Amino acid sequence: MTQPLRPGDPEFIGRYRTRSRLGEGGMGTVFLAEAPGGRLVAVKVIRPEYAHEPEFRARFRSEVNRARQVPPFCTAEVLDADPDVPYLVVEYVDGPSLSDVVAENGPLTGGNLHGVAVGVATALAAIHGAGVIHRDLKPRNVLFALGTPKVIDFGIARPLEPTSFHTRAEEVVGTLAYMAPERLDTADRPLTPAVDVFAWGAVVAYAGAGRTPFGGDTPAVTAARILTQPPRVGDLPPYLAELVTAALEKDPANRPTAPELLDRLLVPGAPAPLPAQLRREAEAAAKQPRPSRRRWVAVAAATATLVAAGAGLVFRQLNDPQPAAPAVDSKPPVVAGPSIFDSLERSAFFEPSTGDDGSCSHQRGLRVRSTDSMMCGLYSRTVFPAAQSVEVRATLSTATSCAAIWFRATTEEDDRFSDNYRVSVCPTAVSLTSSIDGRETVVASTDRPTSIGTAHELRLTADDREATLTVDGAPALKGPLTESSLISGQVLFGVVARPGGRADVTFAEARLRSGATTGFPAVPAFTSGDAQFSAGIWLMYDAGHISIVEPTDYLPGAEYCRRRGLPATSPACVEKTVPIPSSSQVAVPIARKPTYLDYRPDRAKCLDPATHAGTCTVPFGDFVTDIGPSPFAALVTIRGGEVVRVARMAVSSGN
Repeated sequence: MTQPLRPGDPEFIGRYRTRSRLGEGGMGTVFLAEAPGGRLVAVKVIRPEYAHEPEFRARFRSEVNRARQVPPFCTAEVLDADPDVPYLVVEYVDGPSLSDVVAENGPLTGGNLHGVAVGVATALAAIHGAGVIHRDLKPRNVLFALGTPKVIDFGIARPLEPTSFHTRAEEVVGTLAYMAPERLDTADRPLTPAVDVFAWGAVVAYAGAGRTPFGGDTPAVTAARILTQPPRVGDLPPYLAELVTAALEKDPANRPTAPELLDRLLVPGAPAPLPAQLRREAEAAAKQPRPSRRRWVAVAAATATLVAAGAGLVFRQLNDPQPAAPAVDSKPPVVAGPSIFDSLERSAFFEPSTGDDGSCSHQRGLRVRSTDSMMCGLYSRTVFPAAQSVEVRATLSTATSCAAIWFRATTEEDDRFSDNYRVSVCPTAVSLTSSIDGRETVVASTDRPTSIGTAHELRLTADDREATLTVDGAPALKGPLTESSLISGQVLFGVVARPGGRADVTFAEARLRSGATTGFPAVPAFTSGDAQFSAGIWLMYDAGHISIVEPTDYLPGAEYCRRRGLPATSPACVEKTVPIPSSSQVAVPIARKPTYLDYRPDRAKCLDPATHAGTCTVPFGDFVTDIGPSPFAALVTIRGGEVVRVARMAVSSGN
């Protein structure tokens, strides 16, 4: 519920025009405001008594820098901040809270309950992956935007004062019911992300039962139950009851991590399919790095509904012990997200398109032409994390052509991404720009000649702080990445035409990777050689002679649980097979006369028990009759870099 502005309220906060009040709390006032491009945002202005403290402003700056690194996976994005005013700008989520939904409609069931469990776990995985602890997770801080759960209220920390159960009930009870035992301990010990996992268990229990697992008539009774009693989870489905019970362990060391929650939620046999966007964000969050030692920052409320509960609690920043000398790590880098390999010679990841500004077509590569600018995006809408690398070969055909790579691109409208970073390689110069709400800013540029009619190897690498561009192996440009809203996003290829001219650029051999480690993972050898492997098939376009495959292991459920260290009671352990995808999707040509094998014509005769693959030749039309939004399992045979045989595998849940 919004409230009218009061006399004395600011008309503008920075570049944001205020429209109404969203609420007021112990640390400041939150306004609904409008960004220059018309986007609605929530702007929190810190109370003057805090704003004038130099130490607070320094901590504010540090903690905002950490919060802005949180990928927008089921979270309200941190968009902007000014540590000198200070104020914080976050995504405005216009939707009811989980507490409102349960109060009005009763406990959630089936796919709705599963979606909340996945969505909140996804948000925690993203938050923890950025080195942040939420510390105030509760149903009021879970909002539904177009049906998708979003976790809000993280961004600013305060020194933690001892919890007092003599505090007014409306200030503490709502939060106390979701507090982990270690937060109630009188010992002053550092807290870990496990406090959020405990709160996840309590939130999911509330969503499925309409009551908290430890709730009592008074704060003291609730605290005593949290410290000494087992949780009440009997109203939950068995698979969730097991996982919630594990999350509510008294000892934080015994609780699963947020990524482990996702591992156990994103398995075959869910109550109902997840919405496509939620599944994509959950899978991306699950693939983030899982550090064993981080500096964790406790953060308190920062967005709109922070203020609805009153003054709330206060928080502290946690510091690691003095750092030891770094150890030499010979282990290979960890893939923390998707990788895509595409020669761009045929329509696979990048589809042909035509618009008012130009066209994207396949002519010995991805050819992009425009008299203005043109973006060619991944049909899969794949989101890459902040750390990423992009390698591609680009040929400029005219003196007015600039090859462009957009990255961390978000806010799509009519196939245009108004928020993005872009590197441009022109015949006489290279540049890095940022764009927010369509307003472009030059971050870095330099004069540099790039010849016309010759293929050039472009390599863009980005980490949390800066982007680096090389052309034909030589350093070309570096620039800082400081836009707080551009944390992750999509990658697009395209062109920008010089004034008065036409751009014409051909791209080839695209390699899009998560992580800033150049060349890892390597381009799979099967793109040019021979191989046979199990894979998830995302695309099998027989007429266009192109496929998209993702090498995938399919393990028996018991073996999967043994490798992941999951308890034998986990739902995954009873699955016949559990997929372990490689996160590398590859466009592979299909031979002129491929063979398609299936087991479905006659399972008794057409199934190889050793490989679970089909053995009976079928027409392509029969082979693909049940392609859906998820990949199907197949045993793929490649000769000379082309798919010559595809045998469907009977490894789905329940087969």
